[in-house]
Amino acid sequence: MQHVTREQVRPLPVAVSAAIEPYRVLFPLGAALAIAGVAPWLALAAGITLWPGRLHAGLMMEGFELSFVSGFLLTAMPAFTHGAKAHASETWGIAAGIALSALAAFAGLETYAHAFAALVLIQLLIAVAGRAFSRLLAPGGWGPGGAGAPPEEFLLVGLGLLAGVAGTAWQAAVAAGWAHEPALHMAEHLVSRFMVLALVLGLGGLLVPTFAMMPEPLTILGVARAGDRPRRRAFAATLAVLLMGALVAEATQHPRMAAVLRAAAGAASTLLAWKLLRPEGRRDGVAWAIRAAGWGLLAGLASIALWPAHEIALWHVVFVAGYGLLTLGIGTRVVVSHGGHGLADEARVLSRLTLFALALALVLRVSAEYAGAFMLPVLAGAAGCWIAAWGVWLARAWPRVRQTRKALLMPRSSPSPR
Repeated sequence: MQHVTREQVRPLPVAVSAAIEPYRVLFPLGAALAIAGVAPWLALAAGITLWPGRLHAGLMMEGFELSFVSGFLLTAMPAFTHGAKAHASETWGIAAGIALSALAAFAGLETYAHAFAALVLIQLLIAVAGRAFSRLLAPGGWGPGGAGAPPEEFLLVGLGLLAGVAGTAWQAAVAAGWAHEPALHMAEHLVSRFMVLALVLGLGGLLVPTFAMMPEPLTILGVARAGDRPRRRAFAATLAVLLMGALVAEATQHPRMAAVLRAAAGAASTLLAWKLLRPEGRRDGVAWAIRAAGWGLLAGLASIALWPAHEIALWHVVFVAGYGLLTLGIGTRVVVSHGGHGLADEARVLSRLTLFALALALVLRVSAEYAGAFMLPVLAGAAGCWIAAWGVWLARAWPRVRQTRKALLMPRSSPSPR
């Protein structure tokens, strides 16, 4: 073995990663769509557009959130499913589908916007499920204690993606005149109130305690330890039943029951799996953000159950303080850790300015429902704060998304890496 002296050791300079990991493409796209998704409110305040409610909802769920969900799942697939890394065709195909969906939405082509989103979800479902089910052929891959089986929480991931496919396809059919949607907007709710919520509750139970570095992160309090697959499976199935029951209650015009069931699912997941009441773990910015997102999610869902007449305002507590803050926290950890930048960089990416702007956006958005004649200016203010939050985050994350920093031991006589 060749001896390498201290003088011969040199670091590998900062360079663009040879392999494009999915988050490098999809996270910047998601941040751009987070900004684009609220821009119509600024245009409305300037008198340029008509009421942009459906455009805004579509861009936020089928653009912003879908980009980050896709980027995370494709990046984390090898760890979750013990399968192959995402192919370039999968990453760029999903990114192209999301971009085309957003462009179609801005062009007023609602049928195509939802159709492209449905195709993206189908691609994502195939990519994840294909790798997970390939373990059926591996010895010991499935069954109790199977080393290759994905986490039990992937039941919620799979159901969420299926609901997303159904919801986006249904919306496309309604826009094309091929189907009719009840006045309760069930097709849209399959995406915003089932798909995203199922993904957040399922993946949050895995990621929040792990990223916060809690002791025994995969324990579900009072239910199961990390390796207890039957009980973890029963817990995930219970959450799925509660979310599906909420959809049924909503479809049969029992909104209070739907809200109670969602709040019960949110409380079970955040208090038992996310372990929000446990103070142990890291106390850095990302840990604080993802734990605060759990509290925001729980507060929003509980408030809707208590005051269903104000559900539009209160759902934005779920969307901004829950989904939005969790996306910022997890996105920051992925960008920094996968780029080899060190945890100290997280405070630079997820800055106090971003968190302050997000908090102000939440306050203004909720207040807009009660602002009377000042509703439109307040909505525009909330949109401006949201844009500031994501604009600052993207500006700080981009250099670390684009470049990977690694230190290697390399003899000077060795050729430089390509």
